[in-house]
Amino acid sequence: METDAPYRETVQKVERRRAEGCVAIEMGAAGMMVVAQFREVAFGQILYGGDDISGLTRDSRAVQSRAAIRERIFWLSADAFLRM
Repeated sequence: METDAPYRETVQKVERRRAEGCVAIEMGAAGMMVVAQFREVAFGQILYGGDDISGLTRDSRAVQSRAAIRERIFWLSADAFLRM
């Protein structure tokens, strides 16, 4: 199994999440949300799916070759966040 965080994403944890019906893993928002809440600042997040754990190997979905799409998603998300 390929993983970008072998010390956190163990085979056992991935299997447990698959059994729960998960097909993706988000690795950073929770910590940022806690800090923003503690500091009493607004927090927005763009969750862009880049990994798929539903198979035996990592499916990167060619995210590196989609720069224009990622930039458009960023600006749409930033605009939505600033309107909140």
